[in-house]
Amino acid sequence: MQAIMSGVMTIFYYVLVIAAVWKLFQVATDLGEIKKLLTEMRRPVATPSLKPLPTQPSVPAGPISLESAEALLREVAAESHAMAVAEPPKTAV
Repeated sequence: MQAIMSGVMTIFYYVLVIAAVWKLFQVATDLGEIKKLLTEMRRPVATPSLKPLPTQPSVPAGPISLESAEALLREVAAESHAMAVAEPPKTAV
């Protein structure tokens, strides 16, 4: 009976050690991914196609006219198109 218990305990400890090593590799992989993401977030994105935002609005202040609304709509469309071309959406893996 003592030999059987000793064998079971030995197998249990081996399984415990294997599980601990496996978990350690999982944690190391997660930390590596976090480190990679942090360095990517810190790195400045150089996109020459994007123009800096204007400091002054190009639409004149005052009552809104049809022309100024159309100009604003064209600017927003051009800016959103430039953003879509410069950075395609990321897909979840």
